[in-house]
Amino acid sequence: MKNLILGCSLASALVSSSIAMEVAPFQTGYIYDFGGNVDGGGDVSSQLFHISGGLPLYKNDDLFVALAASYQLHSYEFNGGPAGSFAGLKPWDDVHTGNLGAFIGWKITDKWNLFALPSVRSTGESGANFSDTLTGGALLGASYKFSDTLTIGPGVGYVGQLEDSASVFPILVIDWQFCENLSLTTGPIVGASLGPGLAIKWQIKDDLRFTFGARSERRRFRLDDSISNGEQGIGEDNSIPVFGILTWQATDHIQTSFIAGVGLASDFLLDDSNGNRLARKDYDPSPFIGINLGYNF
Repeated sequence: MKNLILGCSLASALVSSSIAMEVAPFQTGYIYDFGGNVDGGGDVSSQLFHISGGLPLYKNDDLFVALAASYQLHSYEFNGGPAGSFAGLKPWDDVHTGNLGAFIGWKITDKWNLFALPSVRSTGESGANFSDTLTGGALLGASYKFSDTLTIGPGVGYVGQLEDSASVFPILVIDWQFCENLSLTTGPIVGASLGPGLAIKWQIKDDLRFTFGARSERRRFRLDDSISNGEQGIGEDNSIPVFGILTWQATDHIQTSFIAGVGLASDFLLDDSNGNRLARKDYDPSPFIGINLGYNF
């Protein structure tokens, strides 16, 4: 399920022009996660800062090529917990994620579009060796426009994982306006944990929109050598954020979004430098709030 949602999300981010227009090409934001108790004692909270942008390189009637880049800083704070517990170990703190990718779209007919999204990503804690934080991936697929209100498309994705088997998964692109002010989409979701997901959007009026959705999120990152006898192991944070977003189009160029939600089915994983499991701990549902600013050129 996680891989399917990820595939839907990434592929549809630029496939449908009606979706792409809803998310500003330049965005920045902040999310505070109040956290919860961790199994074995102690608790965790976190803060997330993100910035992203896109740059069109080539465009004509049938071909569109663009670069996209993003950066996020995810700062964790583990507190309490008895000696030897997961929280007491304080397994990681600041995690940096940088992504550089491209979008290539071909208009085959008035109904059919093909797309490709190659990318490279670095995900690691402060102090991790940069070369050991790198993974790559690609998405390939197509979309078919059944009508002005419905676009659906299949595809396949490949995403490398740090010290784990690469994920190969199906993609499903959906952009369906099922009534005048309501739509269902797997396209980009402004400011929600930095990423897209499955959501229902309600266009309250021209400059005001409410979005309700959920996504399955997996963060896997290289650690420094502070807890693994000099070896740089792997940390992982998994959850399903359920969220609501109120977006105000302040001007033709500026939009502001206010985000609130809760992370469900959450757990932490800790692996050694070869990907062997050292620990897995659940943590309580964690509410979060945030703000996102977008700029259209």
